[in-house]
Amino acid sequence: MRKILSAALILGLACSANALPRLTVRDFTDKSEGGKAPAAAIMNMMITELSKAGVFVLMDRDSETMALTGNEIKMGAEGLIDPSTAIKPGRLQSPQYAMTGAITMYYYSEKGSGFAIPILGSATRAKTAYVMIDLRITDLETGGIIYASNELGESNKQIDKGAIAAYKGFFVGSYKRESGGILAMATRNAVEKHVAAIKAIDWERR
Repeated sequence: MRKILSAALILGLACSANALPRLTVRDFTDKSEGGKAPAAAIMNMMITELSKAGVFVLMDRDSETMALTGNEIKMGAEGLIDPSTAIKPGRLQSPQYAMTGAITMYYYSEKGSGFAIPILGSATRAKTAYVMIDLRITDLETGGIIYASNELGESNKQIDKGAIAAYKGFFVGSYKRESGGILAMATRNAVEKHVAAIKAIDWERR
């Protein structure tokens, strides 16, 4: 009885997964001032968060992946691969939707004194990051835009370091590490806002 229930559960999960809309995420572009946004990394973060959300079946259309798939199919047709494990031609599914994205703001600022005066105490730095991500999801069959929005992610941090750390140039040496961390948190904030909005759409009625 337990085996029958387990099989039914697995079948149900498989059917449920197949019922999800299929989405491919295209390469993000960096349109921020200065052009320093890591568009590829932000795209990967978006894919990861979408995967966790379970809204779509994510379709990989990366050129290297497609080339690898084509090569495997070719080797199977030439009899170089065990037929029981060979990839069958014509089994790839087409995505229903495509996501495109652009990073339109990637901003970091740092204010405050980097050097402490022993008599007065410590040095204080206020760090702020803003990341704006514009997204579109297009229905590939109709060309209609299903989702179009921009979300602003923000992250703030204030650090208070003692005179010795400031004297040793702590702030100068850690600038890149600190800015990267604050920007990453702001980016994640923007990504999570988008994912929450996308989850709110009734995709079953599309």
